[in-house]
Amino acid sequence: MVEFYDSKFIDVDGDALSYIMDPNPGWANVKDCGNFPCTAPLNVLFTFTDSIFEGSRPRWATPDFQIIANNSGFAPYIDSCEPSEDMNAYVCEEEKLGVLLFESEDDDMKDRSMQPIYVSKQGTEMSNKLNSMMDHVWDGFYSGQIRMSRFGSIIEGSRGSVYDLTFTGTPAKKMRFLMNGLSRTMGATLRIAYPGAESRSIVKDGTIVEMNQWDEGLSQYGEIKQRFCGENRYIGVQNILEFYITANCTLHIQPRDAIQTLVRMEWTMAEFFADGGTTSFVDRLTASLGIHASQVKIVSVYEGSLVVNYELEADDPEELAALEATQNDMFASGSVDLGAPVLEFAASVATSDTSGDNYEPVTIEVPDYIKDNVADANVFNPNNNIVTQESVSYNNVTIKNENGPENVYTYKQQTVVVKGEPEIIHIDREKDPYAIIVPIALSVIVVLIAIVGVKYCMKRSKMDYVDA
Repeated sequence: MVEFYDSKFIDVDGDALSYIMDPNPGWANVKDCGNFPCTAPLNVLFTFTDSIFEGSRPRWATPDFQIIANNSGFAPYIDSCEPSEDMNAYVCEEEKLGVLLFESEDDDMKDRSMQPIYVSKQGTEMSNKLNSMMDHVWDGFYSGQIRMSRFGSIIEGSRGSVYDLTFTGTPAKKMRFLMNGLSRTMGATLRIAYPGAESRSIVKDGTIVEMNQWDEGLSQYGEIKQRFCGENRYIGVQNILEFYITANCTLHIQPRDAIQTLVRMEWTMAEFFADGGTTSFVDRLTASLGIHASQVKIVSVYEGSLVVNYELEADDPEELAALEATQNDMFASGSVDLGAPVLEFAASVATSDTSGDNYEPVTIEVPDYIKDNVADANVFNPNNNIVTQESVSYNNVTIKNENGPENVYTYKQQTVVVKGEPEIIHIDREKDPYAIIVPIALSVIVVLIAIVGVKYCMKRSKMDYVDA
């Protein structure tokens, strides 16, 4: 994002103000951007404020305007922008344009890929495809193949804007978000669908921003009202984290220490909420465990018979471990009174420490009897199958058997297609007959030469003896 103030344009043609180049197709290689070109050129934003035009002027000349790239996944969906073919750009009169920057803060931020990421505005067909930063690390004459998982997306943040961020790889555990923009009133709700139900927090200025109050009518946390930067909620079962971000506000997503617990009770939804709903549930749970209500966070409530997913928090790891042991013992002995018989109980500890090599996210799986009724919150690319034989690996690649390596090995290809999975290529090695015949022939020749040499030496010694 580049800002211009008090600029003066004298006899400037409207189509000659700028030219924004498309990403170079040559960037789509392992050394630079990976499978497709880096997308930063498609997400540039030039903002002009208090501009002055003298002499010949463009028909759209106005003191305040913006120029954005010809991004087919974004620009056509902004009503106040019109295309300029000669500039390969769009000229806009939209003060709520900005750039959303977000990046991984995990230890593997330069080694693991999450791209492509699609940024889509609800209510439109917008789909802005993002790639991460280009590899600019060099080791002598070779690229370091180290790329930072940082992304920049142009965004329009008018009141009520809601954007879905669809990750084709697993989202990072820790992330940082910043929205750059000139309008103080711009903002947007961001939604991220996660593959698991790990406990997460929104952090602003070093302080955790608590989720919205539970809404009994929705059976989940209250909707985002876009009241302040950091407002957030978690949608259980679908595993969607929603949060509101405003211009020049920085937010962090981070995992947190919690005991993730799931209980299934012999109750209907109507009976549960008629008996006080989540308020009565928390009161009964805290009374049984002897803890404060502030330590309990309801995550989701859904049918089957009745499932409540909640988290328990504590001030330090030792207290959390003691609380886990207490809860496990009490549920095992049937000492917890939740107002209805408990049919199922599952709990595990999730930690916010992701620095160690042994960190693994803790996920409470949705029971089988409810999975069929839950829509997928996100779609992830399947992993390509790899088949290894004789230490030769091929990842979903077809090898053409035209001219094999001479005098070493030839390869015989067999293709096996598994229904519903990527194509698997099996490569079997077989010996080249020349690789066996040639060494044998050479050995025979060496032996013959040795025999002839020995006979010659013996005959020569015998003649020298006779002469003597």
